[in-house]
Amino acid sequence: MVQVSYPGVYAVEVPSGVRSISGVSTSIAVFVGMTKRGRVFEPRRVLGFKGYEDVYSADTSLGETTDQVRQFFLNGGEEAIIVRVAHGAQSSTLPLTNEAGATVMTVSARDEGDQGRELRVRVDYDTASPERTFNLTVFRETFDAAGLPVVEQTEVFTELGIDPVGPRYVQTIVNQQSQLATVAVDTTAVNAAATMAAYSASARLFVNAAAAEAAIVSAIGSGSAGAFTVRVGSSPIVTVQLDPAGLDLNAVQTAINTRLAGHTPITVAVSHPTPNGPLRFTASAAGHDVLLGPASTLDIARTLGLGTEQGGIEVGSHAAARPAASGLVSRLHGAAAGDLVALLNFGTATKADLDAVGVTVDHPFTVPTASIGYPSSTGTMTAGTRSATPSLANVQENLEAIAAALSAASSDWTATVHGHRLVLRAVYGTASAGTGAGFTSSDPSLTAANQIYASVTGGPSAGSLTGGTDGSAPELADYATAYDRIDQEVDLFNLLVLPHSAADTAVPSTRSTLWGPASSFCVSRRAVLLVDPEPVQATTDAMLNEIKNLRVGVAKDHAAVYWPRVTISSGGVRKNVDASGSISGLMARIDGSRGVWKAPAGLEGDLRGVLGVETALSDKQNGLLNPQAINVLRSFPNGIVSWGARTMDGFDNSGNNDYRYLPPRRLALFIEESLVRGLRFAVFEPNDEPLWAQIRLAAGAFMNGLFRRGAFAGKTASTAYAVKADSETTTQADIDRGIVNVLILFAPVKPAEFIVIRLQQKAGQVQV
Repeated sequence: MVQVSYPGVYAVEVPSGVRSISGVSTSIAVFVGMTKRGRVFEPRRVLGFKGYEDVYSADTSLGETTDQVRQFFLNGGEEAIIVRVAHGAQSSTLPLTNEAGATVMTVSARDEGDQGRELRVRVDYDTASPERTFNLTVFRETFDAAGLPVVEQTEVFTELGIDPVGPRYVQTIVNQQSQLATVAVDTTAVNAAATMAAYSASARLFVNAAAAEAAIVSAIGSGSAGAFTVRVGSSPIVTVQLDPAGLDLNAVQTAINTRLAGHTPITVAVSHPTPNGPLRFTASAAGHDVLLGPASTLDIARTLGLGTEQGGIEVGSHAAARPAASGLVSRLHGAAAGDLVALLNFGTATKADLDAVGVTVDHPFTVPTASIGYPSSTGTMTAGTRSATPSLANVQENLEAIAAALSAASSDWTATVHGHRLVLRAVYGTASAGTGAGFTSSDPSLTAANQIYASVTGGPSAGSLTGGTDGSAPELADYATAYDRIDQEVDLFNLLVLPHSAADTAVPSTRSTLWGPASSFCVSRRAVLLVDPEPVQATTDAMLNEIKNLRVGVAKDHAAVYWPRVTISSGGVRKNVDASGSISGLMARIDGSRGVWKAPAGLEGDLRGVLGVETALSDKQNGLLNPQAINVLRSFPNGIVSWGARTMDGFDNSGNNDYRYLPPRRLALFIEESLVRGLRFAVFEPNDEPLWAQIRLAAGAFMNGLFRRGAFAGKTASTAYAVKADSETTTQADIDRGIVNVLILFAPVKPAEFIVIRLQQKAGQVQV
């Protein structure tokens, strides 16, 4: 309605009412079969064989699925949906333990099957907060032709936590992002391990409390106050200011808790340092991390080394619950101060000194201490050292010196420093890489002065998943589950292929019971099932007997059978496989070049990537099979050719002349699906002549487009098709029930299956 207010001309755009209907795809093929990789029952779209190979691998040991998919794409297929099925398939797993040896989480291969054993898992603490978070690396290890290990896929997840309410909870991050694995955290074990109160330790080390207090006052200097930031658990970050007048550690503690009051009930205790130890800021209850940092003004955190970024150590409330780092990794041993201080004097410490603080000897090889150039750990630093005062920076310097010496001493091992931990890992691909815990000194008789000592825990540089099974041949219930998933998750498909499983060796095979339910599923989804005879059928007589069994319980006008099997090259070996993969690709190729109304057969229907047929047939043998609606594959001079285009209802005297041939059947399904989708605009519209006219216009335009492309028989549009939607098709009773009846009539083109040539001699020059 136009609101007019002044004399003049008003322009109004009025919708034309024209609704266009687009034709749907006609050659999306669904393959339901056994594969070596891939998630069981999960439909996945692939657009080429490389895409299939990346997900499901090129392995052919479990059956014909890989060969059938390859044939589909070789013969012109462009889009396939793969559904892996198997009975009783299980995923490979790897339990990960914390440093105390308790299992805190389990990594499982995302894909069921024994190829999950190719997955490797590595944990490290090389993060921004080495004592709060961890990194998880998952990769697939295979072996090349020379037997050397090769990494195919790698996924790295950084800065993870094992606290369920943390920002990067490992189970959430990995399960949402990983294509290789899933993680299940044992929350009971995690809660049992996460009982210690979190703390933050300063990088600076102090002889006693008085030295620490003096250092704080010195850091404030001539300013009126010194400041740093504190966050406890999920509370907001607060800035704490310290007054240098009369300052002691109790005053520091009071200042912190005064600022935290109102934000969290958790308080922070500032402990008096042990001799040559750091300042420690400890939460009053477990489950709440203590994080220190620099203030924007009056900062003293950088000078005192408060917080991880300033060189301190922040041990999280769930630090002990994290999975242990892979390889041989030095521990902090809880209180941290004692062991780390011992490492300050690592170059001169004796075995007894280290044993006194709980350091154990456990390493794969020895390096003389003379090979290590230790930086001085006293207060007098040489040029180039990191700190002129005793600090945890000295620990890192000494650890790095040890790491450099260890790496130089062995080509099989590499040593690095993660935070304040020494990490030894076997070089990837060496024999040491898979060795577990239990390394001992290579020469226990060496004196303490000639050995490197480190408090280490761990095992292989990367843990391997174990267990997992490919399962046995899928059963009827497995296929039913697959159909349910396809129904829920796949919007459209046109062809259904059920490749044979290698484990299905029964006679008759388990697959022989599948065709009826599969064809019913195709009827519900407007698709065609490609039926494969039993692999043992290799003669014409055997096939004629087989077709009688194949027809039982099958929706025959939605199914087609092709025989004999085709010979292909797979992995350099000639083998015979069912023809369905090749035929589905051929259908896609003919659909694209000629249209779904063209029979996928004839000299144009040559099969590519096919070397031959299992059984060569003569014209007479073909003549026995064709009347029984067995589409025969023949060897002609131009290659292996599809020489039939009947549905399984196309046998003589079947009583179904409408859908005797595949082209009318598939064309009808194409029209139905396209109109069902294209006429959805009519739902809930007023059910009267304006709507009927729109339906006639939209459907008529769609049908006319098909007529102009040669889809229908007839010289004119009126003889080729008709669209009727009016008061005759939709009565008042229909209107009262909310129904619109649309009648679509079309004259399909049927294949010229028999070409009859009549020869007659012309009579001589007879004059009458």
